[in-house]
Amino acid sequence: MEYEERRRWSIGDSATRLWLASALLLATNLIWPTNLIWLLAVALNLLGPLGPVTAGLLAWVALTLDLPGAVLLGGAYGRLTREAGDRRSYLRAAIFWGFVAWASLSVYWRFLIPLVIGTDVLDLFQGLLGASPAALVLARNAWPSMQEILGVWIAASALFFVLHVLIAVDYRRSSEREWSLGVPAYAWLLGTGFSFVSTILIAIAFLPVLAGGFLGATFTAGAIGKLLVTPNIMLSGYTARLQVSRVAKRGETV
Repeated sequence: MEYEERRRWSIGDSATRLWLASALLLATNLIWPTNLIWLLAVALNLLGPLGPVTAGLLAWVALTLDLPGAVLLGGAYGRLTREAGDRRSYLRAAIFWGFVAWASLSVYWRFLIPLVIGTDVLDLFQGLLGASPAALVLARNAWPSMQEILGVWIAASALFFVLHVLIAVDYRRSSEREWSLGVPAYAWLLGTGFSFVSTILIAIAFLPVLAGGFLGATFTAGAIGKLLVTPNIMLSGYTARLQVSRVAKRGETV
């Protein structure tokens, strides 16, 4: 990527936003695979906290880091429109506002709905997994709110996938002067597709538990896809994007 002048390290610069978004989302995807092992171990009473580091702490970090990371990624596309001199890019505007909407939906189901119930989303999920009988009772008594959590979670996952479809379309339309031509758009599309399907499988598996039964058979496939397969696909993409952002900051061609 080549511009007439080298950019300064500023949050208003699209390449800087891309670098920060990649770093945050990379950290999130590094945390999730480890957290899966610990969370299931706690649920099975096989492993407790390791000093100050717990499964819950890692999960809260992962549940928080991706929010500003996604908004920064959308902001990078929004800023790129101005830098490239294309102020009519409705596609990139849709990408930006789509990530803002995704972050809003995620805050709603992760934090606001559980707050109304009187707990947090991790306790609710641990209850559904059998690790907290009290949280399970609370989740079953708040059946409408739990349906809303699962429904909004699926909607947010679907939106995240659609946004990466738009990124793939933008990738095909990008010029040689834009860093967007160097992003691993199809790898992200594959990863978010896996994540979307896995979210549906996990939500379906939780429904019998809320109704008084046992965890559904789709949980294993959903958990593997959501917390092991998807992060590994996305890790390569976010690592490559870090390199793209560094090249863009130096003013070189992608």
